[in-house]
Amino acid sequence: MPPRARPRHHPLTLATLLGTASLILPIVTLIRLWTVSRFPGYAVLYGSAVSSVTFLLYGYDKMQARNEVWRVQESTLHFWAMVGGWPGALAGMHYFQHKTRKTRFQVVFWGIVVLWEGWWWGVWGGGIPVG
Repeated sequence: MPPRARPRHHPLTLATLLGTASLILPIVTLIRLWTVSRFPGYAVLYGSAVSSVTFLLYGYDKMQARNEVWRVQESTLHFWAMVGGWPGALAGMHYFQHKTRKTRFQVVFWGIVVLWEGWWWGVWGGGIPVG
């Protein structure tokens, strides 16, 4: 019988904590929209779908990196984060421990998160109509 693989360790890092905190504004904004009957259900469906695809891309890229074969381009990972999959990217980076040490990648990624936070702040304040 082959030896059992050790369970993977998923450390809590500053990036993990910041990523978790960055989910607060979108969640609170969606709850607020729900209470005033302007809830965009399509936003939740869209965000969930795009985040799921992004999460799977991070997992696929990590698998490909381990096998030393064709990889998903960084621009593709950034594209999916930019179109709304940044929560899935955060989860993928943490779960798969992937793309967490490459500074240039992280700078671009966190720039995307900041842009999305600005968008959610605009929705919260009523400056960006959603429905």
